[in-house]
Amino acid sequence: MTPAGGRFRLFFTTGGGFQRYDPHMHKLNWDDFRFVLAVARQGSLSAAARTLRVSQPTVGRRIEQLEQQVGQALFERDCQGVRLNGTGQAILRFIEAMDREAEGVGNYLSDSNRAPRPTVRVATTFNLANFWLTGKIAALAARNPAIRFEVQVGIQKADLQRYCADIALRMGDPDDETLFGRRVGQVHCGLYASQVYLATHGQPEGLPDLRQHRIVGAAGAVENLPQCAALREITGSAGCDFFADNTNVQLTAAKAGLGIAPLPCYIAAGEAGLVRVVPEVFDIPVDLWVLINRDLKDSRPVRETYDFILREAVKDSQLFKGMEESNANRTKGQAGKLVVVRTLPKEPIRVNAPNSVR
Repeated sequence: MTPAGGRFRLFFTTGGGFQRYDPHMHKLNWDDFRFVLAVARQGSLSAAARTLRVSQPTVGRRIEQLEQQVGQALFERDCQGVRLNGTGQAILRFIEAMDREAEGVGNYLSDSNRAPRPTVRVATTFNLANFWLTGKIAALAARNPAIRFEVQVGIQKADLQRYCADIALRMGDPDDETLFGRRVGQVHCGLYASQVYLATHGQPEGLPDLRQHRIVGAAGAVENLPQCAALREITGSAGCDFFADNTNVQLTAAKAGLGIAPLPCYIAAGEAGLVRVVPEVFDIPVDLWVLINRDLKDSRPVRETYDFILREAVKDSQLFKGMEESNANRTKGQAGKLVVVRTLPKEPIRVNAPNSVR
C-alpha cells in the first residue's frame, strides 16, 4: 500500500531490512556512487543503465549493495519515475564533488601524458578571445616559446575544478566560492547603430524612442546576455526584424544598417561607421574576472599566464568601459541623471579571498 500522495519508498534490497551504517566496519566503494548519480540524473534504472553501459539489474544490484552498507534507502518512486529521497538529496552534493574530482584526475593525467611541453589552457567567450585575448597571448607566446597555449571558447563556463581549463577569463558572477581569482573591472555594453541607419531613421533621444526604431534582436545562446535582456525589457519584440545568436553577427548587422544593436563597448568602439546612441541612459556594466585552477596556481607556466592576463586586463580597463571611444562615435542621450538600465553588483564577489589569488 502506498502512503498518501501516491509515493512509496523504493528499497533496493531483497530482504532483511537495513543495518545502521558503521564507518569503522564498512568501507564504502566509491564506484557505487556512480550508479546513484546516474539514476538521480536520468530518473530511471533503465536510462541509467544505458548511460553507464551496463544492464539494468546491475544498476539495481549496485545501489542495493550501497544502501545495505549505509543502512538507509536513497531513492523513492512516484508517477514521474525514480528520484532521490531526503537522504539521497542530502549526500548528492558530495557525490557530485567526487564525480568532478574523478574526472579532474583523468583530464589532468591525460593532458600531462599527451603534452611534450607545458600547455596552458585559457577558457573564455568567443568575443573576448577574438577581439582581445588572442592578440595578448601572441605577445606572451613570443616571450615564452617553450609554452603551448590553448584558447577554449564558448558561452558555457568551463569547469576549472574538473581540469577542463587552467585559467578562465569570465564575465559575470563566478558562481563558485572555491575558485581562486580576481575581479579586474567591468565590461560595459551599449547600443550601436551605423551612421547610414541614423541618417535615415534619426537618432533616439532617450529610452522610449527606442520602441520606434529597428532593433537587432538576440536569439539562442546570447538572448539572455545582460545587454540583450536589458534592451528586450525596453522594446519587447517591437521593431525586431533580424535576430542573431552570436554577438559578432549582431555587430555585422548593425554595421550593415539593419538596426540598433546591444554590443560590448570594447568590440564596437573601434568599428568605423558605428555610432553609440543614448550612452547616458543605456550603459550595462558586467563584472570581468580572471580565475585560475586552485591546484595549478603554483605552476610556473600557468601562474605566469594568469599574472600576464591579469595585468593586461587591468591596463585595458578603460577600453572595456568604452572610454576609448572618440567623441565622433558617441551621440548625446536624454539630459539628466545617469540611468543604468541593469547593473550587476559593483563590489567584488568573494571567490575564496577578495580580489586575490592565495
